[in-house]
Amino acid sequence: MQILLITQVFYPDTVSVSQHLWDLANHLQMNGHNVTVYTSKYPYENKDVEYISFEEINGIIIHRINQTKFGKANFYSRIIDFGSFNINISFKLVFTKKSNYDVIIGTTVPPFLSFIGVLFSKRYKIPFYYWVMDLQPELSIASKLISENSLSAKFFTFIGNYSIKNSTKIFSLDRFMSAYLSGRGAKKERLFTIPPWPVMDKFYMGNRLDNPFRIENNFGDKIVIMYSGNHAFVHPLETILEASKLLMNDKRFLFVFVGGGVRKKDVSEFRSENGSDNIIQLPFQPRENIHNSLGSSDLQVVIMGDNQLGFTHPNKVYGALFIGKPVLYIGPSSSHITDIINTLDGNISVKHGEEEILAKKLIEFANITEEKIDAIGKRNYEYARLNLSPEVLKNKMLTAIGHNV
Repeated sequence: MQILLITQVFYPDTVSVSQHLWDLANHLQMNGHNVTVYTSKYPYENKDVEYISFEEINGIIIHRINQTKFGKANFYSRIIDFGSFNINISFKLVFTKKSNYDVIIGTTVPPFLSFIGVLFSKRYKIPFYYWVMDLQPELSIASKLISENSLSAKFFTFIGNYSIKNSTKIFSLDRFMSAYLSGRGAKKERLFTIPPWPVMDKFYMGNRLDNPFRIENNFGDKIVIMYSGNHAFVHPLETILEASKLLMNDKRFLFVFVGGGVRKKDVSEFRSENGSDNIIQLPFQPRENIHNSLGSSDLQVVIMGDNQLGFTHPNKVYGALFIGKPVLYIGPSSSHITDIINTLDGNISVKHGEEEILAKKLIEFANITEEKIDAIGKRNYEYARLNLSPEVLKNKMLTAIGHNV
């Protein structure tokens, strides 16, 4: 098939959606399909960087489109950037020949893009496949960025319903999201539930104290509790930060925040206001080093906001399991994450606002033997190897894309 992939983020951007799309494009290309990508000239986090307008990598043809670059300072600057990208990609699609492609694949980044994809798929009379990552305006409403009764919420709900009902296929990430999409009008026979795979090519399997990332950043022999990834509005960090404050005098613990995003400043301000010398902040790590950075931790933190079930899908849990690390989950007691970790002894799960319970559980974790911690990690790894292998999940996507509805 000739496949056109439309997305704001793509290689070499490091955000999760970009990495999964890069993996999928490569997998499609290696299995006989031809992939062309329309994407942005700028990475999601840093608009000071500009990628070249056109290149071909591994046979994947990449066209990068201009847009405004106000950044993520506030909601309105994000909307302007999204809007300019959507307008410019629409012009690009207007001059795209129908005969060039058999299918269009789009995601939820940015929110309006799937609507554009559906409109052009109808114009060209070719299928549109919708890979749902995060849903708007649901997440903005749940994060209290916009009101449920606002004009923008109603507008994005309308275009979301249109995209869901008119997509030829929809790829959902978990059972909660699939149920929600069904309630929004997705037809059962067009809905495929496939979790995202861990975007890791290598794994650190050595002794924890010999990990190069641990040594480079002077973690020593501390128990490293790591949150790695985007610090977004949908990832409330208050509970983990308050727990770090309660444990400030326990020198066994080190809380490490790796990545960026709109909530990064919340961590910086908390650290400064409380004199938290048990908190370290580090930048996003390139994919070729992610195995070392994640492997330097003793607990991997996964966070899901309340009232977000079915709207988003924190996939950090898969990387944590695959590298054989215990998981610390903060979020609703029922989710795709608890579906997994509740079957695996030794992982930690708390709700938002339970910082005192979390601090107590972390102390209990610190008091168990390294052998028991290793056993938790090994159980997690075995589960991931059997159920979440990147090759298995990419092949499921490949089959779903080629499946006739």
